Amino acid sequence: MNTAPRRDERILVIDDQSLAQGFLRFALEQLGYQNIFLAERANVALNLCRDNQFDLIICAHNQQQGKDGFQLYEEIKAKGLQQLSCAIIFISAETDPSLVHSVIELQPDEFLAKPFVIKDLQLRIERVLRRKQQLREVYQALDAKDDQKALAAIDLQLADAQQHKLFPLLLRLKGDVLLSQSDYSIAEKFFSAMLNIQPFSWARMGLVRCHLAQGKEQQAFTELEALLERSESRLFALDLLAELEFKQQHFQQAQQHLLEAAELAPRNMFRQQKLLQLSRINHDYENQYRAARDMVKYARYSMYEQPDLYLTLARASIDFALSVDDEEQSSRLNRQAAVSLSTVQRQYTNGSHGALESQQQVLQARLLYLQDHKDKAQAMLSALQPLQKIDSVEGALDRAKALHEVGLSQASAELFSQISDHCQRQLADPLFNAYIQQEQQERLAMRLGPRELNNNAVTLYKHGNWQEAFDAFKLAYKVMPKNAGIALNLWQTLLTSPRPLCAPSSKQQLLNQCQQLIETSNLKPEQLQRYQQLKQKHLNQHA
Repeated sequence: MNTAPRRDERILVIDDQSLAQGFLRFALEQLGYQNIFLAERANVALNLCRDNQFDLIICAHNQQQGKDGFQLYEEIKAKGLQQLSCAIIFISAETDPSLVHSVIELQPDEFLAKPFVIKDLQLRIERVLRRKQQLREVYQALDAKDDQKALAAIDLQLADAQQHKLFPLLLRLKGDVLLSQSDYSIAEKFFSAMLNIQPFSWARMGLVRCHLAQGKEQQAFTELEALLERSESRLFALDLLAELEFKQQHFQQAQQHLLEAAELAPRNMFRQQKLLQLSRINHDYENQYRAARDMVKYARYSMYEQPDLYLTLARASIDFALSVDDEEQSSRLNRQAAVSLSTVQRQYTNGSHGALESQQQVLQARLLYLQDHKDKAQAMLSALQPLQKIDSVEGALDRAKALHEVGLSQASAELFSQISDHCQRQLADPLFNAYIQQEQQERLAMRLGPRELNNNAVTLYKHGNWQEAFDAFKLAYKVMPKNAGIALNLWQTLLTSPRPLCAPSSKQQLLNQCQQLIETSNLKPEQLQRYQQLKQKHLNQHA
């Protein structure tokens, strides 16, 4: 017989496994909870959350169909379907670090690994419900966006010594409110005072935000270095360091920070988008492709799934394929682009998505160019109607790149100018603006597409036009810095030219960069033989 006192809290259990649902319901009833709602599908859970306010949601990650638990919780939180007073317990049989970090980034009240015992569940439930009840007035004020009322409620609780166990959370909430008011000098004093009491990671993170808002970048760097060393603040530190490095135009360092952050928590779509943008700026087509692929992977069934993600993956696949020498790898990327296009055509091309048609045609043309059908690609692009207005900046950018690749340089330059003007009017994302400007400048400097540029440089080299060949190889290497074949051609030109082609310091730097790439790449047999012969000859000359 169940002797637990009856509880009236409203609890939603989300789990698509009937046995797990039955176990959770039985456990909750044994603990005295009677007001229990069950959802075995994500759409049912979302509808329940729209129509009801719950005191507790127990969300299982492992769902067999559609959205998984992470995507469901992410959507509930992003759309504000529940008030802050609703507690979230996230449960999962999967404990891979990348999932755990991603979930923790969403800040559930508790994370519980399966399998668990009723006693453990009881402790978690009672702890979070008690905490939410004690802070109800604070959360109600925060939900109402009433900062002053929230601060008053927090200070009232802090004045009660009996609430001492809640002090760390109350102080953290106070810091969040002070930041939201944008009075960074007051917030800075508060966080500094907290750090004098105890080295709270949240206080150091708040202090960093204050430093950044006030232009104190060096102080922010110093604090972030300390935050990198703590697991609970490492993601925050990596993201902010990437932002700081970008502001200082240290694009390689910024990308490296985001690569580390994305490896820790790959499900954050905004981070993956930033990583993709930085990879493009750095001409790192492989990581651009991986970021695009991961965005498609983790957006599947989520609120972020949309045709643009598949188009982005198709574009990244083509960009990557154009930058590699390996025919097998290029063929795989070609197929990936075709599959992505097919997905768009199958799932999204209808009356409501008619605007996608021209973007797909541009990608089809780029695929033809990738397959060495340049004339067909040029004809397809020439047949497209000029863009009267820009509905998709990425689509317009892709068309500008395609026009340049097939030799329609004037049309490409005009479209780049149109895109640039549009971005200035729309106050586009700084990362995207930086990429647009770079692409525009590089395409203007290149008469030919990247592939033809290298081939033309080879012809110039064979005819003894050393300076022209060097300039062309150098530009090709700049836009394809991970292409070992181009690096070898540039290295060979620098070593065999009968006269200086650049300053001695620049020559040595280029030689070192090219050699490092060559020796860490898988060269074709002919390339490897050529490299070894040149290297031996060079060593003999300097012996």
